Order: sequence, then C-alpha cells, then structure tokens
Amino acid sequence: MDFRGKNIDLVGKWKLWFGISLAIILIGMVSWAAFGLNRGIDFKGGGQLQYRIPQASRPQSGQEAGLINAVRSGLDQRGLRGAKIQVAGGDTLAIQTSALTSTELRAQRRTVEEVLAQQFHIDTKANPSALTPIGQQLVGAVIGEELQRDAIKGVLLGVAMIALWIYIRYNFAGDGTRYAVAGILALVHDVLVLVGIFALIGHIDPRVEVDSSFIAALLTVVGYSINDSVVIFDRLRENLRQRRKESFNKIINDSLLETMSRSINTGLTVVIMLLALVLLGGESIYNFALAMLIGIVSGLYSSIFNASMVLVVWHMWDEKKKLAGRTARPAVRAGAGPARSGAATRAASTAGASNGAAARPAARSGLAAAGLSTGGSAAVTGSASVTGASLPSVPAEGTVASVTTISFRDGEPRVTVVDGAGASEPVDLSPEAPSEGEEEADGDAMSAANRALRPSQKARAKRRF
Repeated sequence: MDFRGKNIDLVGKWKLWFGISLAIILIGMVSWAAFGLNRGIDFKGGGQLQYRIPQASRPQSGQEAGLINAVRSGLDQRGLRGAKIQVAGGDTLAIQTSALTSTELRAQRRTVEEVLAQQFHIDTKANPSALTPIGQQLVGAVIGEELQRDAIKGVLLGVAMIALWIYIRYNFAGDGTRYAVAGILALVHDVLVLVGIFALIGHIDPRVEVDSSFIAALLTVVGYSINDSVVIFDRLRENLRQRRKESFNKIINDSLLETMSRSINTGLTVVIMLLALVLLGGESIYNFALAMLIGIVSGLYSSIFNASMVLVVWHMWDEKKKLAGRTARPAVRAGAGPARSGAATRAASTAGASNGAAARPAARSGLAAAGLSTGGSAAVTGSASVTGASLPSVPAEGTVASVTTISFRDGEPRVTVVDGAGASEPVDLSPEAPSEGEEEADGDAMSAANRALRPSQKARAKRRF
C-alpha cells in the first residue's frame, strides 16, 4: 500500500476531518455527561474476594466465559449485581464487589460462597473450609479518590512533558509552538475519544470499567499517538527545507502521502493483535485490550488527519493576517497625502523655519492654548499651523507615512520628524544669528531661516525626503 505520488487531496478536506473528530467527541461527551464513567474498584472503592477453583470444576482454556456467566447469573439472582468476575491462571476465581465497609464485605462474602457452593457442588456444612477465600481486599472510598487524583495528575504530567519535548525538538525558525500545539491537540483528541467511548460502552456492558489498567492503556495510547505525529512532522520539516519555493499546503499534503503507508501498516498490525486480545484474551485483560484498541485507532486517525491539519489552519491564519496588513498600507498612504518632491519639501521646511522665527510668541501662545506646556509634545500629520505660523509638513516616505511632532526646547517651538522605521530628526525653528558677510550677501528672512538648519540636518533631511 503506497500513497506516494497519488493525486489525493487530504489538505483540501481539512474541514471534513475535523468534523468527523468533533462528531465522535460530542457523542462521547454526551455519554459521559449522561451516564458517567463506570469506575472500577481502584477508583470508587470496593471489595475483592479470591477463591481456588476445585480441580473438577476448572474450565478448559478458552472456556472461562461459561463459568463466569454462571457465577454472575447466580449473584444477580441473589441481588448482588454489578460484580466483576475474572478467572486468573485457570485455577483462581476473582470477584470484585461494591462493598465499602467490612460489614458489607462480610455479607457479600456469604452470598458469593452460597453461589460458588452451588456451582462447584460443594457441601459447605460437611466441609466448611472448602470455600475459604485465598485472598480478600477492601479498598475504601477515600483511597479510591486519591488514586483517581493521582491518575489524572499522571496523565496531565505526561502530556505536558510531551509538549515540552516537541517544542524543543521542532523549535526551528520559531515554529516550535505551533508544532507543540498541533501534537497536544491530537493527544487531547485521543484522550477525549477514549474516555467518551468508554463511558458509552460502560453503560451498555458493566464489564467495561475505568480502573488502573485503563489509565495504563491511556498513557500507552498517548505515547503511541505522538510517535506517529513525530514521524509525520519529521518528514514535513525535511520537505520544508528542501522545497522552499512550493506552497505550504502542497508540502503538507505530499508529506502525509509519503508517510501514510508507514502509519497505516504499523497501525494495522497493532490493531489486529489487540482485536485478538479483546476477543480471546479473557476477562483479566479485557479492559486494557479494549482501551488500547480504541486508543490506537483514534491515535492513528488524529496523527494523519488532525495534527497536520492544525498546522494547515495555523498557516492559513498567518497568511490572512499578512494579507490584511498589505491591504491596509494603501489606506495609510492615502491618509498621509501625496508625496512631494525633495525640493518642495526643503522649501516647505525652510519657509516653516522662517515663519517660526518670526512668530515664536504667537506659536508659544497657540501651543499653550492647545494644552501643550514647555517640554510637552503633540503629534500631527500633514501640514500644521499654530497661530499663523506654518510648520513643516512631512511627505509620505515609501509606503509608510511620516509624522511631525511639535514640542518646546528652552521655551522655543521646534519640530521632530519621525519616519516609519522609528528614526527621528529634530528640526530647530530657532534661527542662528547670521554673520556680517552673510547678512550683506543675503539679507532676507528666507536665507536666514535656511542657514538655521545645520548642514548635517539638511543632509539627512535630503536623504530622507
């Protein structure tokens, strides 16, 4: 079975895969809420009795179900329902009851021994010790709740450690978070599916209980599921490095097809083995084998159709954010106004400096009226006028609009040009006193204001605009 090179669009049907998972999880959660979990003696407490099966009554290999059904029928007739019965080693009969106190356990023991005496054809009056238990155990409700809390902590700790390991392993190009999230979501899917289906089956079949063997199966399923996801992630990482010019969705789809044969073949071998254990393994391992079977099938599905699809949806979300950013840039340029030439910009800055020098008192009063005190600042865009003094307007630079900040220095107004990259350039509106030669050569206010801009400032302003 080889899927490489096949024209199968798995990524394009990501909504279908998520829908199937959601439907199964909803059915399980409704069953869990309606019926609850059929907790075993480990978690809810109870009593356990073990008896040696007489040689003449011992069942042949594979025929233990007949003896178990006969004993269960006898207990049901005497009002002891819900007992869990197992044959261990071919010669030991183990019976778990709901007793929470020693008094309840003694009463239930008498009922059990009456049924076994009838089933094994033992005269307890003639031989009272023939049905003496070889093992007796009572688990209180407090201990059961403690074991339940410890089991939940163990599962959560295991999932957290797996998430940390995936994050460290795949933290290339800053993508460790998304790989860890994808892997953990697949694990959560498997846990919810397994718990929900066990709640549904436990309501139908009393033998299906949530006990310590179920927790062991759950942790095994978590490890097996993440193993499949890691195989797919490794192939995806390799393809992303080698095929940088291809689309992300195509690389995901090809990576899934390249690893699907391996995942399905290895998964089927485990499923066949577990199916044989469920059908032929007997009562003692029934819960464990059933939980493993459900979990492995769920893990196989989630590794292929859920974990990688989370990466696809995450990538689609990133692309939408980038597209929204690109479409917003023209609006920013339009709001900043049309860009002017460098000469026009320098002329506007020179005129603004001259006007600012001529009208500093008016500018100060206008800025103060706007709520701006000495040392304060206010950001404006485009041209600005403060009490008749025109300040330099800033053109759009590339695709990022610049702004002008008006402030005071030593009580005098000035502007600060800030570009989109965050670089700032102060432009002082206070003109320097011209030299005598310069006043004779050019006495008008425009030339004096132009000289107020230091050469370095003018050079940087020219490069910017």
